Amino acid sequence: MKQSSDYGVPSRAAPTPCPAKWTGLLVLGLALVLALSTVAVVVSGTATAQGSYPNILSYRVDGAANYSNPGGEPFWQGIGWTDVPLVASISPGGGHTPDVRVKSANDGYNVFLLLQWNDSAGPSFASNDELWQAPNGTLMLLNPEDTATVTHLYYNATYYYQDRAAMLWFLPQSLGRQQTPAMILGSDGAITGGAADIWHWQSNPTDNNPLDTGFPGGYTDSLGNPIYPADNLSFAEDDYTNTTGFFTTPGYFGAGAPNLVPEMDPFLVHVGSSYSNATKQWTVEMVRTFTTSQGTPYCIQLEPGATYYTAYAIWNGRLGESAGYKSVSPWYTLTVSNQTVAQAPVSSGGVPLNLAAAVGVGLLLVGVMIGAVVHSFRREDEK
Repeated sequence: MKQSSDYGVPSRAAPTPCPAKWTGLLVLGLALVLALSTVAVVVSGTATAQGSYPNILSYRVDGAANYSNPGGEPFWQGIGWTDVPLVASISPGGGHTPDVRVKSANDGYNVFLLLQWNDSAGPSFASNDELWQAPNGTLMLLNPEDTATVTHLYYNATYYYQDRAAMLWFLPQSLGRQQTPAMILGSDGAITGGAADIWHWQSNPTDNNPLDTGFPGGYTDSLGNPIYPADNLSFAEDDYTNTTGFFTTPGYFGAGAPNLVPEMDPFLVHVGSSYSNATKQWTVEMVRTFTTSQGTPYCIQLEPGATYYTAYAIWNGRLGESAGYKSVSPWYTLTVSNQTVAQAPVSSGGVPLNLAAAVGVGLLLVGVMIGAVVHSFRREDEK
């Protein structure tokens, strides 16, 4: 930052101005100093702690999800977007998506979450192991501990990773929520405080698209027989993270390979997704019932009128993002409301652009990360 003298009277000799001119210059200098100090306070305050949590209102609506046209349901049209700024979790390997737009609605029984983000690189349905390149040029398989030192993954025009989106719900019954979502580097996705339920959509293997060759991700019953979602619907993997590690919550991945709640339906978070070649945007809609009969204490249980801490992450697979390398948000709150769209104010709440920029800078400075969602690590364990 420049000193105030840089904006004041030149240091070279000059004619002595009249008193009125001195007064004007002094006022101008003080104004500049005050303005610059204000910017510094905003940015430094954001960098050290997240002091406020913008709220996303989940409006009460009538209607059902249309998984073949996510975001096209009539009830979405009256709900404004909240623009959520994102920053790199690990730099320079992550951070290719600067923001994600979010809406929410509910019908009193289900919660609907609509995410939309720009992806000019194009959609990816790849299913490749995460690799990094050693200084001698050797390609190495990424292990969880490598995220403490490896700053980016290996990728090129023909070798890249799947696209992903995740929503993290901080579990109210857990303690120790940090000022910002933070991952323990070198872990398999553990977070530094508390616990969270993660809804994790992946273009491969949880998206029922002809290009998703891994669908539906290897889930089985207790005997090892493959199981599939009803109507072969796309879904979001239900994951759990705390200070000890990262876990898949429901189902089995083969006989004798139970997850946290093996008898729980692994396809409870329904998804509709689409990519527009015209606008270069992904749209992903996630839907789940407020409560689940199984999964406590690993799954979020929602109720009308309550407010929850949430965070968001986006992976751009074609640009080398996977595992812990992604774009992540600060904490937001989400209120499950009985307020209808007709009762909503004219302008939708969000983050002003100047505050969003300050938040982004602050998060970048402190290296904020959402809990890692490392589906590929689990796949490697199965081999």
